[in-house]
Amino acid sequence: MYFSFETIPAFVWAFVTTYVIYWIKNLRISRNEPPMVPYKFPIIGHTLDYLFNADKFLAECRQKYGDPFNLYVFGQVTTIAGNEIAHEIFRTDTFSMTSATRDTFPLYLIIKSLDDPETIERMIKTIREGITTKLSLYTGRMQKQLMIAINKEIGDCSDPKLVITAKENFSRMVSRPVTDVLVGQEMSKNEDVIKAFADFTKDFTAIVGLPPILSFIHPKVHSHVITLPLRFGWNPIAKHIITVKKNLKPVLEKRLKDKKILGDKYEPPLDIIEYLMNKPEYETKVITDDYLNEICELIFIIVVASIHTTSRHLTSALYDFAGRPELWDDIYEEQVRIDKECNGELTSQHINKMVKLDSFLRESLRTFDAVTAVPHRCLETFTLKNGMTIPKGRIVQTSLMDIHYNTTAYGPEPRSFLPYHGLENNFSASRTDKNYFIFGSGRHACPGRFFAVNEIKICMHKIILNYHIKTPSGKIEKKVQVGPFVSPPVAGLIFENRKK
Repeated sequence: MYFSFETIPAFVWAFVTTYVIYWIKNLRISRNEPPMVPYKFPIIGHTLDYLFNADKFLAECRQKYGDPFNLYVFGQVTTIAGNEIAHEIFRTDTFSMTSATRDTFPLYLIIKSLDDPETIERMIKTIREGITTKLSLYTGRMQKQLMIAINKEIGDCSDPKLVITAKENFSRMVSRPVTDVLVGQEMSKNEDVIKAFADFTKDFTAIVGLPPILSFIHPKVHSHVITLPLRFGWNPIAKHIITVKKNLKPVLEKRLKDKKILGDKYEPPLDIIEYLMNKPEYETKVITDDYLNEICELIFIIVVASIHTTSRHLTSALYDFAGRPELWDDIYEEQVRIDKECNGELTSQHINKMVKLDSFLRESLRTFDAVTAVPHRCLETFTLKNGMTIPKGRIVQTSLMDIHYNTTAYGPEPRSFLPYHGLENNFSASRTDKNYFIFGSGRHACPGRFFAVNEIKICMHKIILNYHIKTPSGKIEKKVQVGPFVSPPVAGLIFENRKK
Protein backbone atom coordinates (compact mmCIF):
# COMPACT_ATOMS: atom_id res chain seq x y z
CA MET A 1 0.00 0.00 0.00
CA TYR A 2 1.39 3.41 -0.95
CA PHE A 3 1.15 6.40 1.44
CA SER A 4 1.79 9.82 -0.02
CA PHE A 5 3.28 12.62 2.06
CA GLU A 6 -0.07 14.42 1.88
CA THR A 7 -1.88 11.57 3.67
CA ILE A 8 0.26 11.85 6.82
CA PRO A 9 -1.57 14.94 8.23
CA ALA A 10 -4.87 13.19 7.67
CA PHE A 11 -3.72 10.23 9.74
CA VAL A 12 -2.39 12.55 12.42
CA TRP A 13 -5.70 14.39 12.66
CA ALA A 14 -7.62 11.12 12.67
CA PHE A 15 -5.45 9.87 15.53
CA VAL A 16 -5.86 13.11 17.50
CA THR A 17 -9.62 13.13 16.97
CA THR A 18 -9.94 9.50 18.03
CA TYR A 19 -7.81 10.14 21.11
CA VAL A 20 -9.86 13.21 22.11
CA ILE A 21 -13.15 11.36 21.71
CA TYR A 22 -11.79 8.43 23.72
CA TRP A 23 -10.50 10.77 26.44
CA ILE A 24 -13.80 12.62 26.72
CA LYS A 25 -15.86 9.46 26.58
CA ASN A 26 -13.76 8.08 29.45
CA LEU A 27 -13.66 11.32 31.34
CA ARG A 28 -12.66 10.61 34.91
CA ILE A 29 -13.24 12.63 38.02
CA SER A 30 -11.73 12.08 41.44
CA ARG A 31 -13.35 9.68 43.87
CA ASN A 32 -14.64 12.37 46.24
CA GLU A 33 -16.17 14.63 43.60
CA PRO A 34 -19.91 15.00 43.01
CA PRO A 35 -21.26 12.23 40.74
CA MET A 36 -20.89 12.66 36.99
CA VAL A 37 -24.21 12.28 35.17
CA PRO A 38 -23.70 9.73 32.35
CA TYR A 39 -24.00 11.02 28.79
CA LYS A 40 -24.41 9.39 25.37
CA PHE A 41 -22.47 11.66 23.07
CA PRO A 42 -18.71 12.16 23.34
CA ILE A 43 -17.41 15.69 23.05
CA ILE A 44 -20.97 17.11 23.15
CA GLY A 45 -21.74 15.53 26.53
CA HIS A 46 -24.81 17.09 28.15
CA THR A 47 -24.70 20.29 26.09
CA LEU A 48 -27.86 19.65 24.05
CA ASP A 49 -29.96 18.79 27.10
CA TYR A 50 -28.55 21.84 28.90
CA LEU A 51 -29.43 24.12 25.98
CA PHE A 52 -32.83 22.79 24.92
CA ASN A 53 -34.28 21.07 27.98
CA ALA A 54 -32.47 22.63 30.91
CA ASP A 55 -35.32 22.84 33.42
CA LYS A 56 -36.59 19.28 33.10
CA PHE A 57 -33.12 17.80 32.58
CA LEU A 58 -31.60 19.38 35.69
CA ALA A 59 -34.64 18.41 37.78
CA GLU A 60 -34.24 14.77 36.69
CA CYS A 61 -30.51 14.85 37.45
CA ARG A 62 -31.18 16.34 40.89
CA GLN A 63 -33.72 13.64 41.69
CA LYS A 64 -31.46 10.82 40.56
CA TYR A 65 -27.99 12.02 41.61
CA GLY A 66 -28.68 14.37 44.50
CA ASP A 67 -27.06 17.71 45.23
CA PRO A 68 -24.55 18.50 43.81
CA PHE A 69 -23.79 16.68 40.54
CA ASN A 70 -21.48 17.14 37.57
CA LEU A 71 -22.32 17.75 33.91
CA TYR A 72 -20.12 17.93 30.83
CA VAL A 73 -21.21 21.09 28.99
CA PHE A 74 -19.42 23.04 26.26
CA GLY A 75 -16.20 21.12 26.67
CA GLN A 76 -15.78 21.30 30.44
CA VAL A 77 -17.06 19.68 33.60
CA THR A 78 -19.49 21.93 35.47
CA THR A 79 -20.84 21.29 38.95
CA ILE A 80 -24.52 22.07 39.54
CA ALA A 81 -25.32 23.14 43.10
CA GLY A 82 -28.91 23.11 44.31
CA ASN A 83 -30.82 24.05 47.41
CA GLU A 84 -28.57 22.16 49.84
CA ILE A 85 -25.14 23.09 48.51
CA ALA A 86 -25.41 26.54 46.90
CA HIS A 87 -25.40 28.29 50.27
CA GLU A 88 -22.03 26.76 51.14
CA ILE A 89 -20.63 28.06 47.87
CA PHE A 90 -21.83 31.61 48.53
CA ARG A 91 -20.68 31.72 52.13
CA THR A 92 -16.98 31.26 51.44
CA ASP A 93 -14.37 33.29 49.59
CA THR A 94 -12.98 30.11 48.06
CA PHE A 95 -15.43 30.59 45.19
CA SER A 96 -15.30 33.65 42.92
CA MET A 97 -17.98 34.89 40.53
CA THR A 98 -15.54 37.43 39.06
CA SER A 99 -13.12 34.66 38.09
CA ALA A 100 -15.93 32.48 36.70
CA THR A 101 -17.24 35.17 34.36
CA ARG A 102 -13.86 36.46 33.23
CA ASP A 103 -13.73 34.33 30.07
CA THR A 104 -17.42 34.50 29.11
CA PHE A 105 -17.91 38.19 29.97
CA PRO A 106 -14.42 39.73 29.54
CA LEU A 107 -15.27 43.20 30.75
CA TYR A 108 -11.70 43.60 32.01
CA LEU A 109 -10.66 44.30 28.39
CA ILE A 110 -12.72 47.51 28.55
CA ILE A 111 -12.46 48.31 32.25
CA LYS A 112 -8.79 47.70 32.98
CA SER A 113 -9.13 48.14 36.74
CA LEU A 114 -11.01 44.82 36.92
CA ASP A 115 -7.59 43.19 36.75
CA ASP A 116 -7.06 44.53 40.27
CA PRO A 117 -8.67 42.12 42.79
CA GLU A 118 -9.47 45.06 45.08
CA THR A 119 -11.71 46.75 42.51
CA ILE A 120 -14.80 44.64 43.24
CA GLU A 121 -14.36 45.14 46.99
CA ARG A 122 -14.10 48.89 46.39
CA MET A 123 -17.27 48.78 44.29
CA ILE A 124 -19.18 46.85 46.97
CA LYS A 125 -18.04 49.28 49.68
CA THR A 126 -19.05 52.24 47.50
CA ILE A 127 -22.56 50.87 47.02
CA ARG A 128 -23.03 50.06 50.70
CA GLU A 129 -21.67 53.34 52.07
CA GLY A 130 -22.62 55.69 49.25
CA ILE A 131 -26.06 54.34 48.32
CA THR A 132 -27.57 51.77 50.70
CA THR A 133 -26.94 53.68 53.94
CA LYS A 134 -28.35 56.85 52.36
CA LEU A 135 -31.24 55.25 50.52
CA SER A 136 -33.92 57.32 52.25
CA LEU A 137 -32.18 60.53 51.12
CA TYR A 138 -32.40 59.43 47.48
CA THR A 139 -36.11 58.54 47.51
CA GLY A 140 -37.46 61.93 46.40
CA ARG A 141 -34.93 62.19 43.58
CA MET A 142 -35.64 58.65 42.41
CA GLN A 143 -39.35 59.44 42.29
CA LYS A 144 -38.75 62.62 40.30
CA GLN A 145 -36.49 60.89 37.78
CA LEU A 146 -38.84 57.95 37.35
CA MET A 147 -41.80 60.24 36.67
CA ILE A 148 -39.75 62.00 33.98
CA ALA A 149 -38.92 58.60 32.52
CA ILE A 150 -42.51 57.31 32.65
CA ASN A 151 -43.81 60.43 30.89
CA LYS A 152 -41.09 60.14 28.28
CA GLU A 153 -41.16 56.39 27.63
CA ILE A 154 -44.91 55.72 28.07
CA GLY A 155 -46.50 59.16 28.00
CA ASP A 156 -50.14 60.01 27.39
CA CYS A 157 -52.31 56.96 26.77
CA SER A 158 -55.75 58.52 26.35
CA ASP A 159 -56.21 55.81 23.78
CA PRO A 160 -54.71 52.39 24.58
CA LYS A 161 -51.06 52.33 23.52
CA LEU A 162 -48.93 49.27 22.83
CA VAL A 163 -45.41 49.78 24.20
CA ILE A 164 -42.88 47.34 22.78
CA THR A 165 -40.81 46.43 25.82
CA ALA A 166 -38.05 44.69 23.87
CA LYS A 167 -36.70 48.13 22.95
CA GLU A 168 -34.46 50.19 25.21
CA ASN A 169 -37.25 52.22 26.83
CA PHE A 170 -37.24 50.36 30.15
CA SER A 171 -33.43 50.46 30.31
CA ARG A 172 -33.58 54.23 29.91
CA MET A 173 -36.33 54.37 32.53
CA VAL A 174 -34.10 52.63 35.07
CA SER A 175 -31.04 54.56 33.89
CA ARG A 176 -32.41 57.99 34.91
CA PRO A 177 -32.43 57.56 38.70
CA VAL A 178 -29.19 55.55 38.51
CA THR A 179 -27.57 58.45 36.63
CA ASP A 180 -28.83 60.88 39.28
CA VAL A 181 -27.38 58.82 42.12
CA LEU A 182 -24.06 57.98 40.47
CA VAL A 183 -23.01 61.21 38.77
CA GLY A 184 -25.36 63.81 40.19
CA GLN A 185 -28.42 65.85 39.48
CA GLU A 186 -26.63 68.04 36.91
CA MET A 187 -25.68 65.01 34.82
CA SER A 188 -29.12 63.40 35.16
CA LYS A 189 -30.47 66.09 32.81
CA ASN A 190 -28.09 65.00 30.07
CA GLU A 191 -29.81 62.61 27.65
CA ASP A 192 -26.50 61.47 26.17
CA VAL A 193 -25.23 60.32 29.56
CA ILE A 194 -28.51 58.55 30.36
CA LYS A 195 -28.34 56.72 27.03
CA ALA A 196 -24.66 55.83 27.56
CA PHE A 197 -25.48 54.17 30.88
CA ALA A 198 -28.60 52.46 29.50
CA ASP A 199 -26.84 51.00 26.45
CA PHE A 200 -23.42 50.08 27.84
CA THR A 201 -24.15 46.56 29.10
CA LYS A 202 -26.47 45.75 26.19
CA ASP A 203 -23.87 46.75 23.62
CA PHE A 204 -21.08 44.88 25.37
CA THR A 205 -23.21 41.74 25.63
CA ALA A 206 -23.92 41.95 21.90
CA ILE A 207 -20.18 41.72 21.23
CA VAL A 208 -19.42 38.75 23.48
CA GLY A 209 -22.80 37.02 23.31
CA LEU A 210 -21.89 34.29 20.80
CA PRO A 211 -22.67 30.72 21.94
CA PRO A 212 -19.50 29.16 23.35
CA ILE A 213 -19.16 26.57 20.58
CA LEU A 214 -15.38 26.90 20.52
CA SER A 215 -15.27 25.93 24.18
CA PHE A 216 -15.52 22.32 22.95
CA ILE A 217 -11.88 22.76 22.00
CA HIS A 218 -11.03 24.70 25.17
CA PRO A 219 -12.83 27.50 27.08
CA LYS A 220 -9.87 29.80 26.46
CA VAL A 221 -10.28 29.41 22.68
CA HIS A 222 -13.82 30.80 22.84
CA SER A 223 -12.69 33.67 25.06
CA HIS A 224 -9.86 34.64 22.70
CA VAL A 225 -12.04 34.49 19.58
CA ILE A 226 -14.95 36.58 20.91
CA THR A 227 -12.55 39.23 22.17
CA LEU A 228 -10.44 39.49 18.99
CA PRO A 229 -12.26 42.65 17.82
CA LEU A 230 -11.59 44.30 21.19
CA ARG A 231 -7.95 43.21 21.19
CA PHE A 232 -7.45 44.69 17.72
CA GLY A 233 -8.98 48.04 18.62
CA TRP A 234 -12.62 47.68 17.48
CA ASN A 235 -14.42 48.95 20.53
CA PRO A 236 -17.97 50.29 20.07
CA ILE A 237 -18.34 50.43 23.86
CA ALA A 238 -15.66 53.10 24.18
CA LYS A 239 -18.07 55.75 22.88
CA HIS A 240 -20.18 55.39 26.03
CA ILE A 241 -17.19 55.92 28.32
CA ILE A 242 -16.02 58.88 26.20
CA THR A 243 -19.49 60.45 26.45
CA VAL A 244 -19.52 60.21 30.24
CA LYS A 245 -15.93 61.44 30.62
CA LYS A 246 -16.58 64.45 28.38
CA ASN A 247 -19.64 65.50 30.38
CA LEU A 248 -18.26 64.57 33.78
CA LYS A 249 -15.01 66.55 33.57
CA PRO A 250 -16.52 70.07 33.85
CA VAL A 251 -18.74 68.89 36.73
CA LEU A 252 -15.76 67.60 38.70
CA GLU A 253 -13.70 70.70 37.90
CA LYS A 254 -16.49 72.95 39.16
CA ARG A 255 -16.73 70.99 42.40
CA LEU A 256 -12.99 71.28 43.00
CA LYS A 257 -13.20 75.03 42.35
CA ASP A 258 -16.21 75.47 44.64
CA LYS A 259 -14.48 73.56 47.45
CA LYS A 260 -11.42 75.77 47.16
CA ILE A 261 -13.42 79.02 47.14
CA LEU A 262 -16.10 78.14 49.71
CA GLY A 263 -14.02 76.06 52.12
CA ASP A 264 -16.15 74.98 55.10
CA LYS A 265 -19.22 76.61 53.52
CA TYR A 266 -19.12 74.15 50.63
CA GLU A 267 -22.27 71.99 50.62
CA PRO A 268 -21.33 68.61 49.12
CA PRO A 269 -23.89 67.16 46.70
CA LEU A 270 -25.31 63.73 47.51
CA ASP A 271 -24.04 61.35 44.83
CA ILE A 272 -21.36 58.77 44.24
CA ILE A 273 -18.86 61.01 42.47
CA GLU A 274 -18.85 63.28 45.54
CA TYR A 275 -18.49 60.23 47.78
CA LEU A 276 -15.47 59.10 45.75
CA MET A 277 -13.84 62.54 45.64
CA ASN A 278 -13.91 62.63 49.44
CA LYS A 279 -12.09 59.31 49.73
CA PRO A 280 -8.31 59.55 50.33
CA GLU A 281 -7.55 57.26 47.39
CA TYR A 282 -9.47 59.61 45.03
CA GLU A 283 -8.23 62.95 46.34
CA THR A 284 -6.94 65.26 43.61
CA LYS A 285 -6.23 68.91 42.88
CA VAL A 286 -6.67 68.62 39.13
CA ILE A 287 -8.97 66.53 36.94
CA THR A 288 -6.60 64.65 34.65
CA ASP A 289 -7.55 62.09 32.03
CA ASP A 290 -6.14 59.31 34.22
CA TYR A 291 -8.28 60.52 37.12
CA LEU A 292 -11.38 60.56 34.93
CA ASN A 293 -10.62 57.03 33.77
CA GLU A 294 -10.34 55.84 37.36
CA ILE A 295 -13.64 57.41 38.40
CA CYS A 296 -15.49 56.35 35.25
CA GLU A 297 -14.30 52.74 35.43
CA LEU A 298 -15.76 52.29 38.92
CA ILE A 299 -18.97 54.04 37.85
CA PHE A 300 -19.38 51.74 34.84
CA ILE A 301 -18.79 48.63 36.96
CA ILE A 302 -21.76 49.73 39.08
CA VAL A 303 -23.75 50.41 35.90
CA VAL A 304 -23.08 46.87 34.63
CA ALA A 305 -24.23 45.47 37.98
CA SER A 306 -27.43 47.52 38.10
CA ILE A 307 -29.23 48.92 35.06
CA HIS A 308 -29.48 45.88 32.78
CA THR A 309 -30.62 43.47 35.49
CA THR A 310 -33.00 45.94 37.15
CA SER A 311 -34.68 46.88 33.87
CA ARG A 312 -35.22 43.20 33.01
CA HIS A 313 -36.86 42.51 36.37
CA LEU A 314 -38.98 45.67 36.19
CA THR A 315 -40.20 44.63 32.74
CA SER A 316 -40.94 41.09 33.89
CA ALA A 317 -42.84 42.34 36.95
CA LEU A 318 -45.02 44.57 34.77
CA TYR A 319 -45.86 41.57 32.58
CA ASP A 320 -46.66 39.50 35.68
CA PHE A 321 -49.01 42.23 36.86
CA ALA A 322 -50.59 42.86 33.44
CA GLY A 323 -51.37 39.17 32.94
CA ARG A 324 -53.12 38.68 36.29
CA PRO A 325 -56.31 40.80 36.39
CA GLU A 326 -57.37 39.10 39.64
CA LEU A 327 -54.64 41.11 41.41
CA TRP A 328 -55.23 44.50 39.80
CA ASP A 329 -57.76 46.00 42.22
CA ASP A 330 -56.08 44.80 45.39
CA ILE A 331 -52.63 46.14 44.51
CA TYR A 332 -54.04 49.32 42.95
CA GLU A 333 -56.02 50.12 46.10
CA GLU A 334 -52.86 49.86 48.20
CA GLN A 335 -51.09 52.32 45.89
CA VAL A 336 -54.02 54.77 46.05
CA ARG A 337 -54.05 54.66 49.85
CA ILE A 338 -50.30 55.27 50.09
CA ASP A 339 -50.48 58.05 47.47
CA LYS A 340 -53.09 59.84 49.57
CA GLU A 341 -51.01 59.43 52.73
CA CYS A 342 -47.90 60.94 51.18
CA ASN A 343 -49.75 63.46 48.97
CA GLY A 344 -47.83 62.19 45.95
CA GLU A 345 -44.38 62.60 47.55
CA LEU A 346 -43.07 59.20 48.61
CA THR A 347 -40.66 58.72 51.51
CA SER A 348 -38.87 55.53 52.52
CA GLN A 349 -41.57 54.98 55.18
CA HIS A 350 -44.27 55.02 52.51
CA ILE A 351 -42.29 52.61 50.31
CA ASN A 352 -42.06 50.23 53.29
CA LYS A 353 -45.86 50.31 53.52
CA MET A 354 -46.21 48.88 50.00
CA VAL A 355 -46.41 45.40 51.51
CA LYS A 356 -48.64 43.88 48.85
CA LEU A 357 -46.62 45.34 45.99
CA ASP A 358 -43.41 44.21 47.71
CA SER A 359 -44.76 40.67 48.13
CA PHE A 360 -45.89 40.63 44.50
CA LEU A 361 -42.45 41.79 43.36
CA ARG A 362 -40.71 39.12 45.43
CA GLU A 363 -42.84 36.48 43.74
CA SER A 364 -42.13 37.94 40.31
CA LEU A 365 -38.41 37.74 41.06
CA ARG A 366 -38.70 34.18 42.39
CA THR A 367 -40.55 32.96 39.30
CA PHE A 368 -38.36 34.79 36.79
CA ASP A 369 -37.49 31.26 35.58
CA ALA A 370 -33.75 31.41 34.93
CA VAL A 371 -32.70 27.77 35.33
CA THR A 372 -29.09 28.35 36.38
CA ALA A 373 -27.21 31.52 37.27
CA VAL A 374 -24.35 33.17 39.20
CA PRO A 375 -21.44 30.88 38.24
CA HIS A 376 -18.53 30.71 40.68
CA ARG A 377 -15.04 29.33 40.12
CA CYS A 378 -13.38 27.28 42.84
CA LEU A 379 -10.07 29.00 43.59
CA GLU A 380 -8.71 26.22 45.80
CA THR A 381 -9.84 22.63 46.23
CA PHE A 382 -12.78 22.77 48.63
CA THR A 383 -14.45 20.04 50.68
CA LEU A 384 -18.17 20.42 51.26
CA LYS A 385 -19.85 19.51 54.54
CA ASN A 386 -21.16 16.32 52.92
CA GLY A 387 -17.57 15.20 52.24
CA MET A 388 -17.61 15.82 48.50
CA THR A 389 -14.71 17.76 46.99
CA ILE A 390 -14.85 20.56 44.43
CA PRO A 391 -11.48 20.69 42.62
CA LYS A 392 -9.55 23.88 41.99
CA GLY A 393 -10.65 25.61 38.78
CA ARG A 394 -14.11 24.01 38.64
CA ILE A 395 -17.08 26.21 37.67
CA VAL A 396 -20.10 25.78 39.93
CA GLN A 397 -23.50 26.88 38.63
CA THR A 398 -26.44 27.55 40.95
CA SER A 399 -29.63 25.67 40.11
CA LEU A 400 -32.20 28.40 40.77
CA MET A 401 -35.13 26.13 39.95
CA ASP A 402 -34.09 23.72 42.70
CA ILE A 403 -34.03 26.61 45.17
CA HIS A 404 -37.03 28.64 44.04
CA TYR A 405 -39.35 25.72 43.31
CA ASN A 406 -38.83 23.48 46.34
CA THR A 407 -41.99 22.08 47.91
CA THR A 408 -40.77 22.51 51.49
CA ALA A 409 -40.84 26.30 51.18
CA TYR A 410 -43.54 26.86 48.58
CA GLY A 411 -46.01 24.02 49.05
CA PRO A 412 -47.16 21.17 46.79
CA GLU A 413 -47.37 23.46 43.72
CA PRO A 414 -44.22 25.58 43.98
CA ARG A 415 -44.41 26.70 40.35
CA SER A 416 -47.67 28.50 41.02
CA PHE A 417 -47.51 32.28 41.30
CA LEU A 418 -48.01 33.03 45.01
CA PRO A 419 -48.42 36.82 45.13
CA TYR A 420 -48.74 37.16 48.88
CA HIS A 421 -46.36 34.44 50.03
CA GLY A 422 -43.82 37.05 51.10
CA LEU A 423 -46.43 39.09 52.97
CA GLU A 424 -47.83 36.06 54.78
CA ASN A 425 -44.36 34.91 55.84
CA ASN A 426 -42.84 38.34 56.55
CA PHE A 427 -40.28 38.05 53.72
CA SER A 428 -39.48 41.26 51.88
CA ALA A 429 -38.39 41.36 48.24
CA SER A 430 -34.86 42.47 49.17
CA ARG A 431 -34.35 39.88 51.89
CA THR A 432 -32.19 36.89 50.97
CA ASP A 433 -32.82 33.46 52.47
CA LYS A 434 -32.15 29.82 51.67
CA ASN A 435 -35.27 29.57 49.49
CA TYR A 436 -34.88 32.87 47.64
CA PHE A 437 -31.67 33.29 45.74
CA ILE A 438 -32.35 36.01 43.19
CA PHE A 439 -29.83 38.29 44.93
CA GLY A 440 -27.40 35.56 45.94
CA SER A 441 -26.62 34.70 49.53
CA GLY A 442 -24.23 35.30 52.40
CA ARG A 443 -21.08 37.35 51.78
CA HIS A 444 -21.76 37.30 48.06
CA ALA A 445 -25.30 38.72 48.24
CA CYS A 446 -25.92 41.64 45.87
CA PRO A 447 -25.08 44.88 47.74
CA GLY A 448 -27.37 46.94 45.50
CA ARG A 449 -30.52 44.90 46.05
CA PHE A 450 -32.14 47.46 48.37
CA PHE A 451 -31.75 50.24 45.83
CA ALA A 452 -32.96 48.00 42.97
CA VAL A 453 -36.08 46.87 44.85
CA ASN A 454 -36.96 50.43 45.89
CA GLU A 455 -36.49 51.65 42.33
CA ILE A 456 -38.77 48.95 40.91
CA LYS A 457 -41.42 49.53 43.60
CA ILE A 458 -41.47 53.30 43.08
CA CYS A 459 -41.73 52.83 39.32
CA MET A 460 -44.50 50.25 39.55
CA HIS A 461 -46.34 52.37 42.14
CA LYS A 462 -46.42 55.35 39.77
CA ILE A 463 -47.29 53.28 36.70
CA ILE A 464 -50.12 51.42 38.43
CA LEU A 465 -51.53 54.70 39.75
CA ASN A 466 -51.57 56.27 36.30
CA TYR A 467 -52.34 53.45 33.90
CA HIS A 468 -54.40 50.36 33.33
CA ILE A 469 -51.92 47.74 32.10
CA LYS A 470 -52.71 44.56 30.20
CA THR A 471 -51.09 42.16 27.79
CA PRO A 472 -52.11 42.00 24.11
CA SER A 473 -53.43 38.46 24.60
CA GLY A 474 -55.15 39.23 27.88
CA LYS A 475 -53.20 36.32 29.36
CA ILE A 476 -49.85 35.70 30.99
CA GLU A 477 -47.17 36.10 28.32
CA LYS A 478 -44.39 33.53 28.10
CA LYS A 479 -40.85 34.61 28.83
CA VAL A 480 -38.12 34.10 26.26
CA GLN A 481 -36.07 31.04 27.18
CA VAL A 482 -32.64 30.51 25.63
CA GLY A 483 -31.00 27.47 27.16
CA PRO A 484 -30.87 27.97 30.93
CA PHE A 485 -31.26 31.74 30.57
CA VAL A 486 -34.44 33.78 30.41
CA SER A 487 -35.57 37.22 29.29
CA PRO A 488 -38.89 39.04 29.76
CA PRO A 489 -41.66 38.52 27.18
CA VAL A 490 -41.53 40.57 23.99
CA ALA A 491 -45.24 40.81 23.11
CA GLY A 492 -45.47 44.37 24.42
CA LEU A 493 -47.70 45.91 27.08
CA ILE A 494 -50.88 47.92 26.55
CA PHE A 495 -51.13 51.09 28.65
CA GLU A 496 -54.28 53.19 29.06
CA ASN A 497 -54.72 56.28 31.22
CA ARG A 498 -56.73 55.75 34.39
CA LYS A 499 -59.66 58.09 34.76
CA LYS A 500 -58.92 60.50 37.60
